[in-house]
Amino acid sequence: MRRNYPSGFTLIELLVVIAIIAVLVALLLPALSAGREKARSAACKNNLHQTGLALQMYVQDNGAYPPLVEQGSDSGGVTWVWDRLYHYYPLSWTNAEWQCPTYIARNGIVSSSDEMVTNTGISYAYNVGGIAIGWWAGHGVTPNLLGLGNIPKNSKRETGVLVPSEMYAVADARAEVRGQGIAGCIKMQPWSFVLYRYLTGSETEPPHGKGYNIAFCDGHVALVKRNDYLYPPRTASNWNSDNQPHPETWEDRSLWAVQN
Repeated sequence: MRRNYPSGFTLIELLVVIAIIAVLVALLLPALSAGREKARSAACKNNLHQTGLALQMYVQDNGAYPPLVEQGSDSGGVTWVWDRLYHYYPLSWTNAEWQCPTYIARNGIVSSSDEMVTNTGISYAYNVGGIAIGWWAGHGVTPNLLGLGNIPKNSKRETGVLVPSEMYAVADARAEVRGQGIAGCIKMQPWSFVLYRYLTGSETEPPHGKGYNIAFCDGHVALVKRNDYLYPPRTASNWNSDNQPHPETWEDRSLWAVQN
């Protein structure tokens, strides 16, 4: 009696199945990666939203925005979030909730305040001087800060921010390629890195696609494209407390991070 054995896959059929699976995986991986990044961007926006709420409560209680540092220079210790906002949003610089999740995913979370004090190793930055930051010293001009202030005597009064819904307050930090994720400077920077002695490498890509998440002075958060954020003719007024572009304080065009 002849037995009928079930037929199996031929080698060609197996290869075809493997090829189809490989194609499906290749198609799905970008979608999965994009989905993960959207989730990270959403978490980053939530971090900035909480920071924005804390900033608003601080301003309501004090009538002014927190200064970047307590006194003197940056080496005096960053206080605008660690000390000043801690009572409203109790996070240290080493808490994951204070760092952009995309930055954490690149193994870049800071391990101590030392990294922060030297102006690197942080993923969120403060709008200290507005569009003119870095321009004052280079031109020998006494600062009339257009941003939120570097030390207590320069803290911007609540009434000094004319359009809170349009002024940048806290943003994803711009960073250089230094092998430490997207860690960047504690000050928001509109210009090229050549003006910052501690940032001499090339700029890393924005953490969220083509742009940066930014908390505005009224507490709302939005993604701003790099080509808008770093191009003065389009967004200089968003950097400044009087909501004016102040082209007289723009650096030479050759130093702009975005040229058009």
